[in-house]
Amino acid sequence: MAWEDVKPILRPEGVHMGIMQVDKDLCTSCGLCIENCPFSCWEMGEDDHPKMKDEYACFSCYNCKVACPVEAISIVQSYYAEAPGFWATSPHRLPAVLPLKPKDKDGNPDQWNAIEKAVLERRSVRNFTKDPVPETLIRRVLEAGRFAPSAGNCQSWKFIVITDRKLLDEIDQTVQFVLGNIASMYRDDNQVQNLAAMIDINQPGTYDPRLAIGGMGAIAKGEMGGKTGGATLNAPAVILLVSDTRSIGGPQINIGICGQNMNLVANSLGIKSCWVGFVAVLNLVPGFHEKLGINPPWTIVSSLCLGWPEFKQEGIVPREFRPVTWFRPGAAGPVEETEKGFETV
Repeated sequence: MAWEDVKPILRPEGVHMGIMQVDKDLCTSCGLCIENCPFSCWEMGEDDHPKMKDEYACFSCYNCKVACPVEAISIVQSYYAEAPGFWATSPHRLPAVLPLKPKDKDGNPDQWNAIEKAVLERRSVRNFTKDPVPETLIRRVLEAGRFAPSAGNCQSWKFIVITDRKLLDEIDQTVQFVLGNIASMYRDDNQVQNLAAMIDINQPGTYDPRLAIGGMGAIAKGEMGGKTGGATLNAPAVILLVSDTRSIGGPQINIGICGQNMNLVANSLGIKSCWVGFVAVLNLVPGFHEKLGINPPWTIVSSLCLGWPEFKQEGIVPREFRPVTWFRPGAAGPVEETEKGFETV
């Protein structure tokens, strides 16, 4: 791609990172919001209360809000990008809304069932204790993936389980080296043009500002998970999700279904987990596939970091409410709903 074709992707305009705020009257200065921020957006202020850094990349995950034991953190503004920029959110800008209250088939108030609770309360956990995860429990997580649905029943996955910290450290160093170079080029107004040739205009997500500025930036600094850490988050166990590139429907959708099964089952066992897609850059490093026993047509798509949570990192937070379009019997045409008129928890 020519630079002018991809300039709106690599030099986005109208991007507004999220803004969170601490109520100093409630805050106990425990620092859990700082520890639980994936991209290290927080720091402790001179008054011993957390504050957002002068330069940060908050992508509105609200992990800081979940970790706070006294509910001292509030949302001032969610991440959004203005139109007509390439990354513009649509519609501009989406409200952050809690889950809608459940109703039964007759429209009466109802209660969430166990599966709904598991989905709504699940959070990505990035802070683990050093305690190992027993292989018996890892096996149950793997079985949840093995029995996931897949396009055409192609079952286009296999798993590589790594509990050897030495190998995980090597993965961290390799991922940091690759992404550190990309992040360095991205930040440099002269070198950034060299990235033009690497962009697939049909799959530009690697350079979404939330990832290019926040994720790769945190990896480059070794600050993933709110403290010193690499791509594997100092987790005691990591499962690489490997896919057959020939899979029906493409590797990503099947691995996504399979991995979410594993994620939810891990949570149900008391283990916590986090999706980490950064490990896919290992596909670009000569010799690393062989080291991991991966041969064509197989490739790394993503990974799950598993461990015991160091502190509470789960709970319900607001999510963007993107209007749903309905085509109902007898209607003159499509009807697009809004969040207005809905009750939330």
